[in-house]
Amino acid sequence: MFSCCCYCQQQQENHFIIRTIEKLPVHTEVINLRRLLLSNNTTDSITADFSLAKRDEFPYMFFIINHSSQGILTIRKEIDRDELCRLRRCRCDTWCDLELEIFINIDKYNLEYITIRILDKNDHSPQFSSLNNQLNLTIVESAPIGASIKLEPAIDYDQGQNGIIGYSLVSSSPLPFSLHYDLTRNDLSLVVEKHLDREFISSYDFDVIAYDGDNHTGLLHIYINVDDINDSPPKFNRSTYTINNVSENIPIGSIIVRVHATDDDEGVNAELTYHLINQENCFEIDPITGDIRVICLLDYEIKTTYQLEIEAIDAG
Repeated sequence: MFSCCCYCQQQQENHFIIRTIEKLPVHTEVINLRRLLLSNNTTDSITADFSLAKRDEFPYMFFIINHSSQGILTIRKEIDRDELCRLRRCRCDTWCDLELEIFINIDKYNLEYITIRILDKNDHSPQFSSLNNQLNLTIVESAPIGASIKLEPAIDYDQGQNGIIGYSLVSSSPLPFSLHYDLTRNDLSLVVEKHLDREFISSYDFDVIAYDGDNHTGLLHIYINVDDINDSPPKFNRSTYTINNVSENIPIGSIIVRVHATDDDEGVNAELTYHLINQENCFEIDPITGDIRVICLLDYEIKTTYQLEIEAIDAG
């Protein structure tokens, strides 16, 4: 029992080109050689035997002739066009053509050449190489507009319209990036379109979608962490601290107030130390906690008020 594939044929430069799709089942009929190669005035009663010039060499191992007198060329081994392209056994930038020599045992004929043109079947989807289709990236918040991050393009083993025809960005919120791609050069990159501010948005996550001509898609989930630069100064939670009713009898070492500042940066850029700017012999500040302590005996009759200037400095 044999099945028959859909094919079309054309005659070119004294030989025939037979078009057939890849991955047809074994025993599928490709072409009836008697009808193809013998002239119309040759009747079926004329004896003719058809055979392949070779058997197990490339590309003959994919075919067999059943019923040699009829010349039924059938599939002997499944043809994977994408694998042939990967192994460079055919030119897939133009056509994946397999050339066959056919012997015809008849007085009028001896040797004929035919080309089996293997058409691509869209049997692959685009795929990204990143583990679990996830990619973690870091970009510094000072990255200029126009800066780009190169991405590894998706792979699709199909060709032409069955291969990758485009990419798109998918995000639930606005992004400061655009997606640029060049299919000819197989380039893919993210481009910074707006100034980044880690103190405002510290990370982004979104999807890059690769799609082929039949809307088969591949997905890459990207997480971008915005790396901090030291662009935010420390800020005290109060610009002025007023401490009233400090007794002149307060013991040396007593804490009269704790000042506190914050920094919108992160890491070492947000590690703060506190310092007294003006020289005041009766007070000191803990550089880590911001505690201000009395370090001398206070005397109301000598001095009733003190004004301290305090500075917070980050480690950057």
